[in-house]
Amino acid sequence: MALNRDKVGTTYPAYRYEVSREKIREYAAALGESDPRYFSEGDDCVAPPTFAACFTVTKGGAEAFADPNLGTHPALVHGSQRYEFGGRALRPGDVLVCTPRIADISARGSNELMVLEVECRHEATDELAVRSQATIVFLGSAPAADEEGAA
Repeated sequence: MALNRDKVGTTYPAYRYEVSREKIREYAAALGESDPRYFSEGDDCVAPPTFAACFTVTKGGAEAFADPNLGTHPALVHGSQRYEFGGRALRPGDVLVCTPRIADISARGSNELMVLEVECRHEATDELAVRSQATIVFLGSAPAADEEGAA
């Protein structure tokens, strides 16, 4: 089943995420990080840059993947991930409002690529915290060339 390309541009409901010191520590430990800022009890505690994966790909993708009109299926792989950061590193206590959006759907051979963008802003200031772009590859779902031309 092919993805519904009419869903490009669809924005899903925003969700809140509060950055916690414990989650930063757990994530840093799982990565084998040793930077003391990731484990600090003080004001200098910051999250590793890729910490954003904890609340963008999984939470942001949940709404899209639950959309029965999008046509997602379980035969997929995570193709790539890109982040654009705001003015400072994430810190414990930051409250973010994150909005997922289907940025693109395209075909490559028999596969389809869906770009899921999640923009997260600081709730208190509306400043950009992080914008995530994940490319999800759906295996074998691209329409055949003759089907695509007929649509």
